[in-house]
Formats: sequence, structure tokens, C-alpha cells
Amino acid sequence: MKKVSICINISVLILLLSSCSASLSQKEFEELNIKISDIQSWLNLMPGGPGSFHIAGKYQLPEDLNEKEIFLDKIVIMDKDKEIYSLTAELQFFYNPEFRVKEFTFSNYYQTKIEPALIKKDFVDVQLVFSVHGVLFRKEINSVQLKRVY
Repeated sequence: MKKVSICINISVLILLLSSCSASLSQKEFEELNIKISDIQSWLNLMPGGPGSFHIAGKYQLPEDLNEKEIFLDKIVIMDKDKEIYSLTAELQFFYNPEFRVKEFTFSNYYQTKIEPALIKKDFVDVQLVFSVHGVLFRKEINSVQLKRVY
């Protein structure tokens, strides 16, 4: 009976420690120093096929952050407070030894159908949803220009 009690206490302690280490506030997320750059969005309106929506950009992680535990999970496109897309991010990884950073390019699936709400828009709001140790955090980027490609 005493062994069972000890096992239960140890299990509870491990559970508490692991849940505390996984919790992270939005402020702490901002302090991780994830840099987002070169974000672009466009509508492909070229003749000969259905149009498509595209978004692409880059982000950097400092060398000391683990890219398997901190990564871009989703790209959410908003129009005011209405969600238009929730897209799985397609990532490509590059290590830049000169600056000691891990660089990622991100994009959406190349055949994303154009939602009618975007046809007359010149700007979209973007939320990049990062997974940090399994916890999701949103980084908002407002007023990303929505270009047209003919």
C-alpha cells in the first residue's frame, strides 16, 4: 500500500512539473525573439485556370531555440474580425551560420481557392499561429497588402 502511495505522489509531482514547464504567457512568447519579415500576399488572377490566394514570408528563430518545439503551425487570414482562411503553413528550413539564426520560409498550399470576400480587398490582416511546446500563440500582422497578379 505504501508503494502505491509513493507511486501516486511521484506521478502527481511529475505531472505538475511538466504542466508548469509547458505554460507560457503571451509576454514570454514575445520575449522569445521570433522575427517575422518579408510577408506578402497576392491573388493569382492569370488567365487559363481558376484563381488562387497566396501568402508567403520568412521568420527567424535564435540559434538557442529548438525548431521542433517552436514552429509556425497555421496562417490565419482575417477581414476585420471575420476569419477567411485557416491555412496549414508549409515550411522550409535554412540555417544561417553567419547570423546564428534558424530561418524559415513559409507559404500556404499553392491552390488555395479565392474566397469572394477577398476580391475587392487591398489589405488583409494575418495571424501567424505558432506552436510553442504544444501551446498555440498568435502573432498579428495587420494591413498586409493584397496584390493582384495577372
